[in-house]
Amino acid sequence: MNASTDSSTKTNTIFTENNKVEEEIKGSMDNSEDQLISTKESKFNELIEMLQKWGYKVVNKTKENKIKDIQFKAEISPLVSYSSGTNTPFFLEFQNDLDDGFIIRTTFELDKNIELHLKNQNRAREIELTYIQIEQIILPIKISIIRAHPKIYIYKIIFLEGLTKQFFFDCINDLINAMSLIIGKWDEKYYEITPKTTYNDKIKEN
Repeated sequence: MNASTDSSTKTNTIFTENNKVEEEIKGSMDNSEDQLISTKESKFNELIEMLQKWGYKVVNKTKENKIKDIQFKAEISPLVSYSSGTNTPFFLEFQNDLDDGFIIRTTFELDKNIELHLKNQNRAREIELTYIQIEQIILPIKISIIRAHPKIYIYKIIFLEGLTKQFFFDCINDLINAMSLIIGKWDEKYYEITPKTTYNDKIKEN
């Protein structure tokens, strides 16, 4: 065997060994990812079961979900309707980019009648002040808010490490209470604003 053949053989051997290492690493990563997904699914099912035991209506929306970043998703109905009579559901979600936790979230949408009333009264300042007040009463209970008028998205990130049943249900109650507080604040703003009286209205009254 000449030097050229020997060198070529060594090079091929190195490439083969590198490919084997890369395949082993890829296989290990795939197994790790599969195990993580399996762990998430197990925890997701456990949380759903706990909610159902306490009387919550839970619908597994995982198969219907079209957002690729969401791996597991459940729709939960509150046990009691809100003061406004609405029964807006909240969601439990496990996402790709959150390996050690999950999210509970819901959406508040301002009643069209209230929104129209405030706009007719030309009360942009009161609307902004109401949002500020809402943040002041919601943030202390550790619920996060995203404003997108006439909607408010509220959510909480919950980490799996050390998670207890008590803390899980406390977080759900915090989210539901946050929704109730938001509804109450907008109702308060609606009833405290006296409609502007125009000149023609005054004539009609007389």
